[in-house]
Amino acid sequence: MRSGPGKNANPESDALEQEKIRVLIANSTRIWRDMLYATIKEEPDIEVVGDVSEENAIVPATERTNPDCLIVPLDEPGAAMPICTEILVKRPHLRIVAIGEGTDVVEIYWMSERGDVRCTYTTASREAILRALHFSSC
Repeated sequence: MRSGPGKNANPESDALEQEKIRVLIANSTRIWRDMLYATIKEEPDIEVVGDVSEENAIVPATERTNPDCLIVPLDEPGAAMPICTEILVKRPHLRIVAIGEGTDVVEIYWMSERGDVRCTYTTASREAILRALHFSSC
């Protein structure tokens, strides 16, 4: 749980807590979610605020946890889950990182200032996933 300003005896710790990238992991397989946890667990500026295993739980979990970044599965490069656009319309500040389980692609989706969904992609690796999460905080 995040602490608010003044709740921690150390002001530097308060600042670090406020700067954390809040991540919600949404994926169908427990092993993939565990791999994502292992990838980001030692990153001091990233906080996993929850995970969901079913697609129909993504929107409620996003509303409940208010993440900066949502990680979803990428079944086919260039074809994000249809729910991504729905979420970005409701939460334009959110960044969605789609990671292919059977591919070597990481895609990042965001809402542009003009209101259209934008995408960029890179080759999947631990470093690429972490870069994508940090990109999501921009």
